[in-house]
Amino acid sequence: MIAVARAPAYLTIQDMGRHGYRSAGVPRGGAMDRWSLAAVNQIVGNARGAAGLEWALSGGALQFRDNTTFAFGGADAVCALSGVSVDPYRAISAKAGDTLVVDRIIGGRFLYVAVSRGIACEPVLGSRSTYLAGGFGGHDGRRLRSGDLIATGAVRRSMRRHQVSDPLPAHLQPSLRTDAMRIVLKLFGSGDPVHDFMFARYNVSPASDRTGYRLDGTMQTGGESVTSEPVCPGAIQLPPDGGPIVLMADAPTIGGYRVAGCVVSADLGSLAQKVPGDEVTFEAVSVRVAQAHLQKREELMNAIAEWAL
Repeated sequence: MIAVARAPAYLTIQDMGRHGYRSAGVPRGGAMDRWSLAAVNQIVGNARGAAGLEWALSGGALQFRDNTTFAFGGADAVCALSGVSVDPYRAISAKAGDTLVVDRIIGGRFLYVAVSRGIACEPVLGSRSTYLAGGFGGHDGRRLRSGDLIATGAVRRSMRRHQVSDPLPAHLQPSLRTDAMRIVLKLFGSGDPVHDFMFARYNVSPASDRTGYRLDGTMQTGGESVTSEPVCPGAIQLPPDGGPIVLMADAPTIGGYRVAGCVVSADLGSLAQKVPGDEVTFEAVSVRVAQAHLQKREELMNAIAEWAL
């Protein structure tokens, strides 16, 4: 059991999201930075898709009511366990009564906390993820508040062969891209102005959330309302006002704006970690290159799982 001693401005339960319900209008949802959540889950011996805590916007504190092992990663944060500084991407032993304090997030946007045995809230449509817009999943479909109690899974024997103090080697720690976001462009006719957007520089707008990141910068021609069509996380919409929107984890299943292309799956976590004001640029790649980068991410996750056995 975990008690939310002091809730940050944003704290929810997330896993890898819901699959197989898009035809009914249910978004995939799940963690904004799926790679970071998968990494910390595997460090503590969980399956990659186990539910963990997604934390953002401010500091806060969690109290562990039982002996447990946890790990955190994703955004850079100043953290301490019962007054002792702790580092990311390593399995940390906590005793009953210990308190994890996140003083502040100093870089990136989303911090992930995974506990051994995972979070044990009731699944909804096959996922424990919180879908705030729909008010379901996670803890009563809402953000966690001070005083909330979070159930963890049943006790099991650890299969780790490493000491809990071992840090994940630096070359295995998920790194966030700070250069151009790779995209696969949608094919249009020759000379279509919609492709001009990829040569511009943008900044993440404060009007960004789990549904989509609005980008401020050069207004683009070629944006318009169209007949609704299927969309997915990563899709880049061009509304009539010319400001691109990159759809994120809680992306709707259909959209009525023109789609210029899609951010590759390997880079979506890096984009999710950008805060308002951060610069965003794009680099066009082929589907084959996008698949190769996704395969590299998968190989990294497999390497983390092998190290953590």
